[in-house]
Amino acid sequence: MERRESEAQAQAAVFDWARWEQSQTPVLKAMYHAANEGKRSTRAGADLKRQGMKPGVCDICLPYAAGGFNNLYIELKVGSNKATEEQLTFIDTINRIGGKAVIVYGSDAAIEVIKAYLCGTIENLDIKSDTYPAEKAKLTDRVNAKRFIGFCGTDCRACDNMGCLGRKE
Repeated sequence: MERRESEAQAQAAVFDWARWEQSQTPVLKAMYHAANEGKRSTRAGADLKRQGMKPGVCDICLPYAAGGFNNLYIELKVGSNKATEEQLTFIDTINRIGGKAVIVYGSDAAIEVIKAYLCGTIENLDIKSDTYPAEKAKLTDRVNAKRFIGFCGTDCRACDNMGCLGRKE
């Protein structure tokens, strides 16, 4: 019987691969994990939020422009784990402002997404509802997701006004 990897194991596998590939692909040295998960006391959580921690930030960031995108964010999931509302909102925001953010299931799929991003072929992957592989998209179905209201007061998913993202007018 095959053992299922945990999210921590999947993430470690992605970074093990990245360390191995850094000699051939130096931009992978810039890839990092945003450590914003875990349970904290109310006070510790409040302190971290004041210091800039945001709920919903994706697990992995590659701050490198490729394939017409400014950066790549990956929210890594395993099994039937679902993205939170905060994660969906963060992913929508990144995708609206020129980055590429994807919910990815498993370390192998994450590595495949990173390779495709760096080659400029990420749009060729079968990504559905910002989820890869596409058959997992039902876990992140946004039909009932709350609307993301921008600074201008409209739903950002239906708006082309990129000027409002900086401040309320």
